[in-house]
Amino acid sequence: MFFGFNLNEILTFPFKEEYRKHFYIGIVISLLAFIIPIAPYIVLFGYGAQIARQILNDESPRLIAWDDWGKLFTDGLKVFGARFIVGLPILIFVIPIMIVSFISPFILENASSSEVEKIMPIYFLVIFGGICFIIPISMIMAVIIPAAEMKVIETGDFTDLFRVKEWWQIFRANLSGFIAAFGVYYLVTFILTFAVQIVMATLILSCLLIVLIPALTFYVTLIMYVTGAIAYKDGKEKLLQAPKANASV
Repeated sequence: MFFGFNLNEILTFPFKEEYRKHFYIGIVISLLAFIIPIAPYIVLFGYGAQIARQILNDESPRLIAWDDWGKLFTDGLKVFGARFIVGLPILIFVIPIMIVSFISPFILENASSSEVEKIMPIYFLVIFGGICFIIPISMIMAVIIPAAEMKVIETGDFTDLFRVKEWWQIFRANLSGFIAAFGVYYLVTFILTFAVQIVMATLILSCLLIVLIPALTFYVTLIMYVTGAIAYKDGKEKLLQAPKANASV
């Protein structure tokens, strides 16, 4: 156990023999994401939401049949919307970087050498300064976002995203659990990305990337939603136990 996470169950459940067909379909959906923009990811998020709901209902995680595409897409839209809205603060820093990166070549093309000397410090300040803010803020938001997503998944009502006080209390009650959830997801993603780099360096094995990358995309999506659901469920339990603990003091 790791901060309440049964890592063996979390990391291995998608590979159980009885779920093999469902996992293969997930790979196909992930592969379509390289051809069709956004929509396949929404479906994957919807599938992840349904797996997360199993955890919230005190069930063990298991892959389910892809037989209700409307539900998958609807759930996916809700969590995609929640993820986008809660992550909006990141855009405050991303947008200036994008604007500067886009217009700088046009400005520098017609600038004199003295003007270039004045522009470049501003350019580097915006780009690298923005990146220095984006990285830590992105990590903080990655820890917070699952709490908001799970609130929407739990109730099935997108408007519950705006009941910030409710899901924020759950987040605060199990802050260490949400950090651990992000840690598990990040570590798994890092290891798998490193493995892909090794495969890419091998000419023969690199032919497998067309299947390997979609498979890893689906797998880490499952890990993300399962760990987030466990952290949220534990947070709710801790929040309910807090008044009892105070009353007994």
